[in-house]
Amino acid sequence: MSSFRKRATTLISLFTIIMLLTSAGGNSSAAPTQSPAAQPNTAPASTPLDKQFADAAFTRTWQRTDQYVADGSVSRSWYWGPTPNYWTYETYLDAKGATKTRKVEYFDKSRMEINDPSADPGNAYYVTNGLLTEELISGRMQIGDTTFESRFPSDIPLASDADDGNAPTYRTWQTVSSITGGNGLPAPNQTDQNATSTIDKAGNIGNDNSKASDAGTKFVYFEPTTQHNIPAVFWNFLTAHGQVLVNGQRVNQQMNNPWNYATGLPISEPYWANVKYAGHANTAVLIQAFERRVLTYVPSEPNAAYRVQMGNIGQHYLQWRYQGVGHYSAPLLGPHVGYGFNAALYYVDHNQAYDMVKGAGFGWVKLQISWKDIEGNKGQYAWGSLDQIVADANTKGLKLIFSIAKSPDWATAGAIKGGLPDDPTDLGNFVYQLTSHYKGLVSAYEIWNEENYAVETGGQVAPARYVTALRYGYWGVKFADHHAVVLFGALTPTGVNDPSLAIDDVAYLGQIYAINGGEVKDYFDALGAHGAGYGNSPDQLWPDQPGSGACPPKYQPRSDCWLNDPSFYFRRIEQLRQVMEANGDQAKQMWLTEFGWPSCVDNPNPANGYEYCQLIDEQTQGTYLVRAFQKGVNDYPWMGVMTVWNLNFSTLGLPNSDEKVPWAVLNADYSPRPAYTALQQMSK
Repeated sequence: MSSFRKRATTLISLFTIIMLLTSAGGNSSAAPTQSPAAQPNTAPASTPLDKQFADAAFTRTWQRTDQYVADGSVSRSWYWGPTPNYWTYETYLDAKGATKTRKVEYFDKSRMEINDPSADPGNAYYVTNGLLTEELISGRMQIGDTTFESRFPSDIPLASDADDGNAPTYRTWQTVSSITGGNGLPAPNQTDQNATSTIDKAGNIGNDNSKASDAGTKFVYFEPTTQHNIPAVFWNFLTAHGQVLVNGQRVNQQMNNPWNYATGLPISEPYWANVKYAGHANTAVLIQAFERRVLTYVPSEPNAAYRVQMGNIGQHYLQWRYQGVGHYSAPLLGPHVGYGFNAALYYVDHNQAYDMVKGAGFGWVKLQISWKDIEGNKGQYAWGSLDQIVADANTKGLKLIFSIAKSPDWATAGAIKGGLPDDPTDLGNFVYQLTSHYKGLVSAYEIWNEENYAVETGGQVAPARYVTALRYGYWGVKFADHHAVVLFGALTPTGVNDPSLAIDDVAYLGQIYAINGGEVKDYFDALGAHGAGYGNSPDQLWPDQPGSGACPPKYQPRSDCWLNDPSFYFRRIEQLRQVMEANGDQAKQMWLTEFGWPSCVDNPNPANGYEYCQLIDEQTQGTYLVRAFQKGVNDYPWMGVMTVWNLNFSTLGLPNSDEKVPWAVLNADYSPRPAYTALQQMSK
């Protein structure tokens, strides 16, 4: 347990760092005047790396319709959006190439994708945009030409402000969509009639004849393939001509050519709904779903150029696929309680370690994954013995937790290596590759370790930077294996408040939740935590139930050793829990990814900062560990998996002065210490 507490025993004044991240909203009603970078992978220093264009073909596609909107020289709604929002490689089983992935980039209004990078970039269909509307409505996520993953229909409002709880959602549109997973039927040809049908969030269909007085509602085109009618306002939009940028020249062309290039074909009739629009409740909006986009018509919009728009389906799909926004509230995701060990599995007989885990009646194993050891060169992955470690754990019926940390040198430009990467997309891509490689074989992924400690982040603690890294890590896991649990990286218990050293774990977690309205809640399934008892029992807590303040023989600078701050106590985790609940995150579990007590009564030279192990004999170590599990079961209904630090680091040939040795519950020869026997014999 690499606790920072070994380095300080006094509190330093709090320094708070909160950086606001950009959040996605509803439909835009106006176009900003700034223009993003014209070339791929380049941007002003102020532009986040993930908001740059990922491919020259994406840049050209965006520029054709949106460059002149961005510079303010034309007045019309966006086709894609002002900037990219996120890019990555996604699995697509029919993509060209050995990796079976395709490059994708998300915008407010859609997603761009390249399925065959060897094709002619000049072809109009070199860049495509997926059937996002169908996926959101049906809940079937497409991962190949004819391959789908069953997920859940989206409960995100499809054509209103994001905070409108009464607006129709993509799930609502199942009732009127003629797609797989939809209950709607093809419509008869109603050319020259008007769109007057209404819909509410529950899918109830009505009629408002007053809407027939709007000439734009007249049906002017019937699509024979999907058998749906398109009203004049949408048909005029789909076939409109305007100034576009082609090969560096400003020309006047039909912006969609063919008319269904961007949207695909209609998959429903248009329906009126009363929604919240630009902050105004009960605004009448005409909504029609197409295969790739959603079109909206707001007759009350004062600027005629923005009355017809494409909905923000790119935002919605990104949230649905990666962030989990818009699906059913997630229950607690793990067992109450799960029994596990942190184990050394490299350079040892990992099956011997597994046998000791199972012999104790435990079922979980946590292993730290050093990113730099697997992706030493960018894009080159050396899985090595990890493949066998994972395979054997599954053969023996053990569940694995991977804790990801230590970025490679190429990912950080600063002098201090191993911290959080400069570009969070690098972490997201690594996590995606890791999770894809071990899909279904690893149960949970912890995104980083003790990020409130400057040594672990690259020299400076910055909560907002971790939120961004966690966001990309979460997306990387969830795309590759949405069943896997994502853990918020466990914090080290410390009362220090100096960002160049560390930030108090409870204060840090509060700062994390304060960023951007608590957006971090979308990026983890359970909170990882470290529970260090130091020389105190599992039932004690400063100041109401303090420890003795006893000092070990080696360390006696004062008379209140590991006494006068709650971060010296196992029950510190209760204070982390209070922060979760105060921020509305009580539905999530906490997982103790490291906890324990070291024992080294007979060692005259323990590691500096860990001298309290001289206060704990081997029987007491076992008693404290058993009591911690009992508290997890009886006192903490929110507790999930608890992994003891540690099983077998004593078997690595380390000297007794190494900090990891006294925490082990096995001796160097794998014989059990009393703590192992106590854990083996406790009721589970």
